[in-house]
Amino acid sequence: MKYLTALLLMIGHSVAAEDYTLGSLIVTDAYSYTATGKTGAGYFTLTNGGAADVLISVEASFPRVMMHESKMEDGVMVMVHLMTVEVPEFGRVEFVPGGYHIMFMGLKDSLDAGDQINATLNFKNAGPLAVAFEVKDR
Repeated sequence: MKYLTALLLMIGHSVAAEDYTLGSLIVTDAYSYTATGKTGAGYFTLTNGGAADVLISVEASFPRVMMHESKMEDGVMVMVHLMTVEVPEFGRVEFVPGGYHIMFMGLKDSLDAGDQINATLNFKNAGPLAVAFEVKDR
């Protein structure tokens, strides 16, 4: 039984998304959904175990990469371009569908399940953090 448990733990770990750490910042669950149009979106969880920081930009090999927030205004869902995202001291920021997200714009090819989007998250204090977004089906 202990061998079966060990095997299941190894299998679960091998298919889990990678964590990325830069100082006290930890990025987990970086993913994107499949896309056939000209745009895709990236999502992740950002946990801060220390002093406040600011996400100032995201870079990837697309013509445009932007940070956005979807939110309700006067009963209508709108998408707002963000120049920065505050990362609170000992806080957590979630980039999720319907909230904060990264827009990958000007796609030349579709994003297919199993693809990977390599990007760099740039923080004001901590600096750059390379992250791979795993593309998955909805």
